[in-house]
Amino acid sequence: MTVEQKYIAEIVKAENIQTFTAFNRLFNKLLYDKSEAATEIDLLRTEVSTLKKTIAAKDAEIKKLKLKQKKQDFIEKNKENKKESVKIVANKVRQSEEKAQLKKIIEDLIKEIDVCVELLNEE
Repeated sequence: MTVEQKYIAEIVKAENIQTFTAFNRLFNKLLYDKSEAATEIDLLRTEVSTLKKTIAAKDAEIKKLKLKQKKQDFIEKNKENKKESVKIVANKVRQSEEKAQLKKIIEDLIKEIDVCVELLNEE
């Protein structure tokens, strides 16, 4: 081998070492980035799991609140129905009292008519 060939071989060897070193650094950086990404993915999975649990708890709370609202609506409707029933009963009682008063007035009028008829019959 000539001096020039040895020199070129040394230059190629040096370039190969530089290229290998650059690839080695790049490979190590990729391995590090992969490790960091895996750690971040694990953290994100944990966070997603926590959020899913929180969502499930909130969904359960919403169901309870909806049920409570339905019960409250039912209670309010019952109160309104009871008020309406009381009004109807009060009206019936008033009508009943009015009928009783009318009946008394009619009975009094009939008595007066009977008295008048008796007076007319006496003549």
